[in-house]
Amino acid sequence: MKCVSCNTEHDENFCPNCGQRNGVMRITISSIVESTFSTFVNMDRGFLFNLKSLFLAPKKTVLEYIKGKRKGILNPISYLILTISLYLIIITIVRIPKDPTDIISSPKSGIRKIAYEIGYLLRAYIKYFWIFSIIPLGATLKLLFRKHNFPEYLAISSFIIGQATAIGIVSYLLFKIPLFFDPVVFGVISLLIFKIFKQKNNVFESLLITFAALILFILQWIVLIIILGVLKVQFDF
Repeated sequence: MKCVSCNTEHDENFCPNCGQRNGVMRITISSIVESTFSTFVNMDRGFLFNLKSLFLAPKKTVLEYIKGKRKGILNPISYLILTISLYLIIITIVRIPKDPTDIISSPKSGIRKIAYEIGYLLRAYIKYFWIFSIIPLGATLKLLFRKHNFPEYLAISSFIIGQATAIGIVSYLLFKIPLFFDPVVFGVISLLIFKIFKQKNNVFESLLITFAALILFILQWIVLIIILGVLKVQFDF
């Protein structure tokens, strides 16, 4: 049999040269649906595999991915994007309509206007803010732990933020608190940092570093959001 990707002749289930699977079916509506559905519900690979593994064994899952053992593990960026997409779908479906008395006009000037613009930015661009939150978190982890390079810490941050977002979906359904202000979400972020980087011989130190990581992460976001709010007031972009 000839490989459809590299034309190598072989009789294996997977091409020994490029890894392409034999017997690839034509693209049909049913094959697309099956493939998409499998990505989400297969417990041995894909979305649910990440969700389960990061819940039961986050350190093992993350370190194996960093070391190259990636069979079954959904790419961390893909996992993050999927969880954020699901979150946005959920909040769109179950969003509670505002009472007209709760809607206020934009303040004309001062700190209240900056705060208003910050709130507007967070509501309007939450998916971008949350996706790019891997950068300040990655920088924080790199500063405090220094075991991996920065791109590897971005991958770890994607796993952490993705898992926290998945839990945030459940939290939102229960409490209706946005991601940025949900203590459950930040609790999950802290727990995952602790579990992934915990030192067996010094749990107390690991707790202190985890707390420091969370504070640094939040402080970076506060500074960035304030700067964006001021810029929006000044330049009205």
